[in-house]
Amino acid sequence: DTLLILWFTRYGIRVIEACVIVLIATIGGCFAFEIFLTKPLATDVLGGLVPHLNSQNLYIAVAILGATVMPHNLYLHSALVQTRRIGTKVNELRTACRYNFWDSMLALNAALLVNAAILIVAGGTFFKHGIVVTQISQAHALLSPILGTAAASVVFGLALLCSGQSSTLTG
Repeated sequence: DTLLILWFTRYGIRVIEACVIVLIATIGGCFAFEIFLTKPLATDVLGGLVPHLNSQNLYIAVAILGATVMPHNLYLHSALVQTRRIGTKVNELRTACRYNFWDSMLALNAALLVNAAILIVAGGTFFKHGIVVTQISQAHALLSPILGTAAASVVFGLALLCSGQSSTLTG
């Protein structure tokens, strides 16, 4: 029993971390496929990067920022760093801090790209066709007819499944 606890303390966190990375990569791949099917105009995508804040879309902008920064993942990253073997010398601590910085930056930028992909797919399918989607089930049902292939809804469902599992493991 004690041996199992020691093994999990040393390697179990790494296994969970690897599972979350695979899930997030799958989500990213699914939405890259959806973008491929959507075929958005580059001018629309680049134009969407310029913020246009007003009283009507401020809450949406704050929600997107919160979904991208994800403070709970910053706490998770700091907890993961504490499980790593770090020396006590100054240069070893600096190296550990540098790895933590790059790890957090990579994770937050991956979240930014996935969120951007979601917005690009939504804009390129629903907004372009004047369809208001208020529930996730509507998005799932409407993707296949709009994009012309049943794979669109299946891949969207896979991305949602991976997202839920990733969130559960992170929690």
